[in-house]
Amino acid sequence: MFAGFPDRSIGVMVTISGENLNNLIREMATLSSKFVRNFEESNGYEPGENYVAAASPGESDALQKHPAVRDYGDLLAFYSHIEKVTLPDVGNGFFVDSVYDVAEGRGDWQPAEIRGAVVDSVVAFGSDGGGGLFAFSLTSGKVYRLSGGSMVGTTYEIGESGVDVIADDLWGFLQYLRGELVRAVR
Repeated sequence: MFAGFPDRSIGVMVTISGENLNNLIREMATLSSKFVRNFEESNGYEPGENYVAAASPGESDALQKHPAVRDYGDLLAFYSHIEKVTLPDVGNGFFVDSVYDVAEGRGDWQPAEIRGAVVDSVVAFGSDGGGGLFAFSLTSGKVYRLSGGSMVGTTYEIGESGVDVIADDLWGFLQYLRGELVRAVR
């Protein structure tokens, strides 16, 4: 289970629990519905599929069965509540892959480690519409946005300007996505 992490928007420690994640998922689902409601009228074209999907029971089992990632509790807890996020029309776009895509891609077409400006073991779990990858650090729990690197085997080689820490943990990442969605709705 997630530990307590600071919620920077309110300045207090928040214990991450199924209830907190489920409330955030419901809020983001409501926001994405509001976002698409007048999208075509405002932008002159139809929106893509913008949604946040809650996980079905047992979703994280696919990740637990994958030998390289089955022991990463925070990621398993994340996927026990969130199936997928698809927000192609928010900013450049934001995507959180399904647990099945994460498990299948790790070490095949997604990096298992980054080297260069930062050396770390990671699980890539999403992307943005600008070519960046979202990766969860297996050593610190931070969430990176990686861009401009190159895959060499299972390693993503990257320079200083291609690594951004966008959140200190997965809860912070979800708060980041929520903030982007709130800005898009306004």
